[in-house]
Amino acid sequence: MKYNQFGKTGIRVSELCFGILPLGPVQANISVEEGGELLLEAMQNGVTFFDTAQIYQTYAHLRRALDRYAGETVIASKSTAADYAGMEAAVQEALKELNRDYLDIFLLHAARVEGNVLEQRSGAWQCLLDYRRKGYLRAIGVSTHNVDVVKALTEEPEVDVIFPLINKAGLGLMGGTPNEMLEQVNRAAAAGKAVYSMKLLGGGVLMDDLLSALAFGRCQPAFSAHAVGMVRRKELLLNLRIFNGEPVDPAELAQIKQGKIWTIQGFLCVHCGRCVETCPSWALELGEDRIPRVDYGKCMLCGYCALACPEFAIRIK
Repeated sequence: MKYNQFGKTGIRVSELCFGILPLGPVQANISVEEGGELLLEAMQNGVTFFDTAQIYQTYAHLRRALDRYAGETVIASKSTAADYAGMEAAVQEALKELNRDYLDIFLLHAARVEGNVLEQRSGAWQCLLDYRRKGYLRAIGVSTHNVDVVKALTEEPEVDVIFPLINKAGLGLMGGTPNEMLEQVNRAAAAGKAVYSMKLLGGGVLMDDLLSALAFGRCQPAFSAHAVGMVRRKELLLNLRIFNGEPVDPAELAQIKQGKIWTIQGFLCVHCGRCVETCPSWALELGEDRIPRVDYGKCMLCGYCALACPEFAIRIK
């Protein structure tokens, strides 16, 4: 496993970052016990970097693994909170639920926000600044799907970390092309920002071309790490081999396809359109019957639509 310095933060991370989103109720809804075992196995095999978030509802999974592991770990979390009180509650929740005296990385969770994210969420950002100053956070920053946000954050001296969406097909990308995102990522890294990637596999859409999709990001020296979602042991073992530079059997690649899609239970839908408004990839639109339709070519399996649905009408299968 390759380990990299994380910008100017003083943090060292494994190149493979375990993206914990799919473990929780937003997606696969893996039990705390099973998810904790998978996370623990990742730790025991050299993965030190773990990415989660308040809305993923996966702190219990991660806590189960952390409680049984004495080695080095780096934990990143994030919150969609927009004001000071909301962000303070989010940071305190993470500290308590993970049983930590401090957190390594905490981000504004800002998928669709435009370039003025720090202004739009000034209260939440001030909270992160204060908690970093007090020693409860080692590094702070923003997660984003938007090229313009990366460009703007590069000029902000208080931003330590940028977590952008990037994949070779441009799935879910806002404000530009993959090459334009890479251009801004390179600028950010040159300015000393710590940068790690999300969605190299497009939420599973690019599984048919997994090795090439991962290589697209891994060949870029600006990235210190790449967050990859995993819910099964065979997925973890495959990614460990890839990131360890070991050979991969093509037959194994064929078997690893997740085959997961979101479905909308029409009989539960109340036609509110919140899922359409929330989707960061514009993969949903309302049909003539006002029941949302999924464009699976755009769907990132991020789960934000399911979180927004007041009737729990959106499920994964």
